[in-house]
Amino acid sequence: MSGNNSTDQSWAQQDKRRILVLDVRVQNIEHTQQFYEQHLGMKIWRRLGDLQQGQFSSICGYGPETTHCALRIHNDEHRSPVHLGKAFGHFSCSHPSLRIAKLIEDMQLTGIGRVAQVKEFEVANVESLRLGRDADKIACTVDPAGYFWEVLERHVRNVTEALCKVMLRVAGDLDTHIKFYHEVLGMQLIRKAHLAPGHHECAYMSYKTSEKDSTWIELLLADPAKVNDKGDGFQYVALATKNVFRTAESIKQAHAPIVRDVGYFPGTAITSVVTQDPSGWRFVFLQEEEYLKEIAQRQHVR
Repeated sequence: MSGNNSTDQSWAQQDKRRILVLDVRVQNIEHTQQFYEQHLGMKIWRRLGDLQQGQFSSICGYGPETTHCALRIHNDEHRSPVHLGKAFGHFSCSHPSLRIAKLIEDMQLTGIGRVAQVKEFEVANVESLRLGRDADKIACTVDPAGYFWEVLERHVRNVTEALCKVMLRVAGDLDTHIKFYHEVLGMQLIRKAHLAPGHHECAYMSYKTSEKDSTWIELLLADPAKVNDKGDGFQYVALATKNVFRTAESIKQAHAPIVRDVGYFPGTAITSVVTQDPSGWRFVFLQEEEYLKEIAQRQHVR
């Protein structure tokens, strides 16, 4: 990427962007959305399906799609089983209603999902710094699709974005990735850290500095062999842009890859452009006005 064009650099920072959607494939959509509703406290905002094609999807989250990050889960009965791979890390959530003890009890009663580990931390602990500076307790749980979730139980109650983080493993030079996320995606570096002595370095990128007000992306430097095994579970991160054409031009001028040039995103009337980071994670820029219009036109179903 080149920083020769100051106009394009400034557009990435001027554009009012946010994370719209995290898109994943699952094998059993009913079990997965039941887990998200009953155990993680999410709401199912929309359900879409094509019986003839055997394709179904659900839009889940903690707040309305118009203002919050959403999780899109989908399956395809005609495709092979989902392979999660080793590159994707985990999601993190911190809803005020989440309590670790009740989470474990509910999972034992329903038999859906499992808790892999529970940790309690002092606020100043290094691990709590990584996972949430105001986190009192963290449970590492696995949903029915096999995705890992860090459930943060916080003493701070005023959380506006409960779907608070997604962790992606990256390979190569971490600073090159930070530059891409800043110059191309328009995010800010919140901090860099070593998880523990002898462990890999990580970086936290976001459009806002508060852990309670936005969804962060954690970039964890990992072995290339692990990063190359992305599987076909986690699909992409969708981002809002006010002007997809100007965004596409800024991507090109930064010498970042255009995976799919400007056009309607498949199955929608939303103009998009797709790029990917140096480790191959895909980011879909969606014209925000069209995205919000499509949401308004679809029926919301619980």
